[in-house]
Amino acid sequence: METGEFEESKTFNLEALLEYSTNAIVIKNISVRNNCVIQAFAFDFGKVLSHDESPFTRFIHVIEGKAEVVINGNSTFMGSGDSLLIPAYTPSSIEANHKFKMLCVTVKST
Repeated sequence: METGEFEESKTFNLEALLEYSTNAIVIKNISVRNNCVIQAFAFDFGKVLSHDESPFTRFIHVIEGKAEVVINGNSTFMGSGDSLLIPAYTPSSIEANHKFKMLCVTVKST
């Protein structure tokens, strides 16, 4: 089982370690467990991550920049420090109208 790219019990700074890449979404696995995945993302301008009725609940937190989250057709604009829960079984997308970095915790239903 993969546990992630970061060592447990060691301090790290996500904002500093997560770098943008041109025309890409950079993903770093922080912790990968059976029922919970913690990941950090860096979205370049114009990139979109879509989920069609994912069976998982996701918590997202914008670390830097601004993001647009569309849940069931309704847009929400988020800035640095904002957080949001995306419910399971609901179509959603995360869109980069600006470059941004976020933390995402995915909780798998049992």
